[in-house]
Amino acid sequence: MGPAVSFRHIRNQAPRLSSLILLFLGQGACRDEEMIHNKCLEGFVPYREDQVREYTRIGGWLNLTYGDLLDRAAQQNPKGIAVVDDRNRLTYEELRDRVYRFALALLEMGVRPHDRIIIQLPNRYEFVVAFYGMQKMGAIPVLAVPRHGHREISSFFGITGARGWIVPPEDGKIDFVPLIERIRSEAESLDLVIMPDTHLGLPDFAHSMEETIERIDAGQKGPGFLDRYRPDPNDVAVLIPTGGTTGLPKMVPRTHNSLIITNDIISGRVTALGNVILQATPVGHAMAIQGAVNCAMYRASTLVLQGIPRPKEILETIQRERVTNAIMVPTQLEGIVNHPDLEKFDVSSLRIIGTAGAGLPREVARRTIEYFRKYGCKFSGNGLGASEGLLALGDLDDPLEVKLKTVGRNVTPGSHYKVIDDEENELPVNSEGELVAKGPEVFTGYYRTTEEENRLVFTRDGYYRTGDMARIDERGYITITGRKKDVIMRGGETLVPGEMEELIRRHPNVERVAVIGMPDPKTGERACAYVVPKRGKDLSFEEMVAFLKEQGAGVLLLPERLEIIDFLPETGVGKVDKKLLRKDIEKKLKGEGILNASPKG
Repeated sequence: MGPAVSFRHIRNQAPRLSSLILLFLGQGACRDEEMIHNKCLEGFVPYREDQVREYTRIGGWLNLTYGDLLDRAAQQNPKGIAVVDDRNRLTYEELRDRVYRFALALLEMGVRPHDRIIIQLPNRYEFVVAFYGMQKMGAIPVLAVPRHGHREISSFFGITGARGWIVPPEDGKIDFVPLIERIRSEAESLDLVIMPDTHLGLPDFAHSMEETIERIDAGQKGPGFLDRYRPDPNDVAVLIPTGGTTGLPKMVPRTHNSLIITNDIISGRVTALGNVILQATPVGHAMAIQGAVNCAMYRASTLVLQGIPRPKEILETIQRERVTNAIMVPTQLEGIVNHPDLEKFDVSSLRIIGTAGAGLPREVARRTIEYFRKYGCKFSGNGLGASEGLLALGDLDDPLEVKLKTVGRNVTPGSHYKVIDDEENELPVNSEGELVAKGPEVFTGYYRTTEEENRLVFTRDGYYRTGDMARIDERGYITITGRKKDVIMRGGETLVPGEMEELIRRHPNVERVAVIGMPDPKTGERACAYVVPKRGKDLSFEEMVAFLKEQGAGVLLLPERLEIIDFLPETGVGKVDKKLLRKDIEKKLKGEGILNASPKG
């Protein structure tokens, strides 16, 4: 019996039996016992007691923690390679040792359960050590990616009250030290900066991650010392940032149970055919946490972290590491199938290849299938996921038309997806409406936000409003037809126009601004800013970008086109008519245009 199956039927192999008994006795989503963890994270909305009982009963939750997954993987495959990056490779035995020592080091430095620590690391093995080290002693990772700049990181500290930050001094061309020094002067909660070692040396205020690990004797406390810090499976495992349509960032609290069930399902459907899994997108992204990073741990497989995400380097990694599973964003896959030297690389180890995060052009999908099927490699097609917990997948053997036109179907035990009208009535099969979801994988509300804001993202009967317009057919397959929320999907990232608009509006030459998504064949969408300058003033694309960077905007807050316009069209109720602006930019990209505007950028 494989590991996924055995854990499905023996769900509490690692946890104490009393924990499961308490769950069925209705003690709530976070158990009340004399242990280190006797409460849920403050600011998190727990699952209701009836949900805890029902989701556990039907197998929607496995009642495991991420620390349990590491222990199981190291027990099953101690000498197997756990994680590989551009410079390192660790066995599961070695990984567990470093994770344990890092967890003990955090405790020694005064970190306690429920303390939040931001992890902003590139695709290096230290991310895995940091993430699982925090899981073993009960601290909570706050995810960030290297592209996050001052505005984003500052807001993350403001929302979470994080006391720690694991961040490199540099990554490629990015120098983090000025950002770190600025945040240290602003964030009152920050008192601990930990950095991976670098040949450039570390600032005086930073702790070396390597030295911190090396000085700890893991055996000094005894093999079971960290067991007392084991979190409740229904407590928060990680905080994931997401953009709000109001322009204000939010944090999604995801529990061990709500995330690990997605790892169970995805690893069974997408990684089941192989044991060397490539992570080519940022490791600190929700896509990685729900996908390769923790699916590899769930299967005790090898996780390969791609440092340079360009097609040539990805192909070199696939060949060198004999990668079996590679799920990328569409631009990466397109770059691979169009690479002039593709035939020179040995990719015969691949068993599953596919994309997530955005729609894939039909021609790219066809070329992918035609090229890789000669190696017995299957194309996974599209899927649906979100930081808030959605999960829809198709079958590997679905026809191409189904893979391209749909995002699969709901696959989590005990969950239900439906489409509704504006009055929240469920619509018949094949009707278009807003997609809403409820189930063990779906979150319960944003972290440390108002009751009113959380109320707005759920229906009266408790379904999460995805903001996607969709149809669901007779088989349960979901077709996304558009968006209700004002967001831009660029590759695997969700961009929030409101955030960009707020920053651009600060420019002294700007009277009004509206940011919309414009179609792009590679990324799905890119951001375009329509600006009405103040009388007698002007604004260039270069000036706009420079100003945004001065405001602390990272790459994700920089529009890629500027349109100067005399006025912003409005709807009958006085709101900016973004539908008309989107039509306008579509025509302009074709060399036409319906509004008086001039492109810049």
